[in-house]
Amino acid sequence: MSGLVLPQRRKQSISLTALIDVVFILLMFFMLTSSFTKFSAVEMQSSLAASTASDSKPQLLRLALDGQLSNEQTMALTDSALTSDLDISMPTVLQPTPDTQVQVIVDALSRMKTLGFTQVTLGKSRSQANTAAGHQ
Repeated sequence: MSGLVLPQRRKQSISLTALIDVVFILLMFFMLTSSFTKFSAVEMQSSLAASTASDSKPQLLRLALDGQLSNEQTMALTDSALTSDLDISMPTVLQPTPDTQVQVIVDALSRMKTLGFTQVTLGKSRSQANTAAGHQ
């Protein structure tokens, strides 16, 4: 038996055709079954448009880091208090605190739009405006 010589096995190359087919099928499956969320825009007036649209003094609302809205008397407002204490047809300036995240601002603007506010714009508080003017 020691004299028997077995023929050498040739290495067979692996065909990638089947692998490519599987990857293509998976790609098609995930493309067809995925759903895309619809992004919505938050409509806002620029400060120039807001100042020329009405001659009356705008209502001021402050936005805290946690998303709480408060009026000039620094009392936190619920949704029902917003609509009862403020005129929703008047121009309204939303003043976020300096470290407020963008998502909190967008959520507040969406909430105000849902409540019926029609003229909302973003603004800076006087201390922020003075600080920005001092850096220039």
